[in-house]
Amino acid sequence: MQDGTDVRDGGTVGSGPPVVQALRARLLDDLAEVLPAHRSWTALDFPMHLNCGDSALHLGLEAAAAQRGARVTRILDRRSYRPELLDPGSLPVSMAGGTWGGLYPTHHELRLRFLRDTRGRDAVQMPQSIEHVDERHREELRRAVGEHGRFTFLVRDRRSYDIAVRDYDCEVRLVPDLAFALGPLPRGTATRPLAVQARTDREAGGVEGFEETFDWITAPPRSRSALLLRAARRANAQQRRSASRPVAVAARAAMRALARANLQRACSMLSVGERVVTDRLHGHVISTLLGIPHVVVNDRFGKVRALHETWTADDPGTSFAASWSDVPEALARLGR
Repeated sequence: MQDGTDVRDGGTVGSGPPVVQALRARLLDDLAEVLPAHRSWTALDFPMHLNCGDSALHLGLEAAAAQRGARVTRILDRRSYRPELLDPGSLPVSMAGGTWGGLYPTHHELRLRFLRDTRGRDAVQMPQSIEHVDERHREELRRAVGEHGRFTFLVRDRRSYDIAVRDYDCEVRLVPDLAFALGPLPRGTATRPLAVQARTDREAGGVEGFEETFDWITAPPRSRSALLLRAARRANAQQRRSASRPVAVAARAAMRALARANLQRACSMLSVGERVVTDRLHGHVISTLLGIPHVVVNDRFGKVRALHETWTADDPGTSFAASWSDVPEALARLGR
């Protein structure tokens, strides 16, 4: 199975569920309206791990840049980031996802550095969910944004939009999740009636009623994703020692290869089921891109519910379950 993504031409475009085409068009139109015009982007906080959903977000960023007539010319993670690598002619964009608010301390510290180091120049936070873990983290972010002056904050659900407008003195825009920039993805052949994905990290809500489940934050040591992760880490380490263009090009190629392999792995795992149950936000989004009927289960912090209610509640291919105990009823609603 191919991963269905080619960031050189801006992602996959073709037939697919109407909700996918609509959300992709909405996302790209909103980005065209709100993003500063730059031919080069510098992507910060690359997901240097095996979480397939975060890889989909990075590939969505690449696709969005291509649609804007721009190129992602340097990719940095928290280990390779240095302010001197922020080319004055490039637009700094911080990774999309669900890390705003202090839930993940290393991402929080990098975001504060990013806001400080780009103060007074155009900078963009790609679509995030907001979850302030406490008042200290909220105040640190509020102060950093307020002192920035030219910051654009994109959020991916109505709940986060309301928080951002209340708390942050900057341009705020509600847009769909960045993975929708990929457009429809080709699915593989189903081999069983149901595939169940259950989180195994700090955001897990506690799976009930299913013995056989999977997640995508690990992979076998000799798998393509694991091998490419090690290669990407080696290439990225060179950026800590050299700012040269050849080093940036090599690191960029290695990280893109990792992201593609992770997305392909996600598509393969989800495609196994004629229907899917997932409590991962990007299990929901990628299942939607693949056109797989699925139940999405709310997560521990409510960001899945917030995104579903904002963008996909009317999609007949999706059914929402507030908890794992509600999954059987939600499965029964699919296809009605």
